[in-house]
Amino acid sequence: MLSAMAPHGRKMSQGLRKKNISLHKKGEGYKQFSKALLISQNTVAKVIQKCNKEGTATISQRCSGCPWKLTP
Repeated sequence: MLSAMAPHGRKMSQGLRKKNISLHKKGEGYKQFSKALLISQNTVAKVIQKCNKEGTATISQRCSGCPWKLTP
């Protein structure tokens, strides 16, 4: 059975995150708007949990870590 869900590893756009949050605030269930937005229920839950924890739906930038040291 083929699914209409987005493939794993694809970044969710900022607009889709905001729509996810707004539907949650309206009282919709995860299952209802995961089907409407064509994303998995786990992804919906993660976005909502992150928003509740951090207070925002923005995508945080990854830190670069230690820079590579080139040898001559």
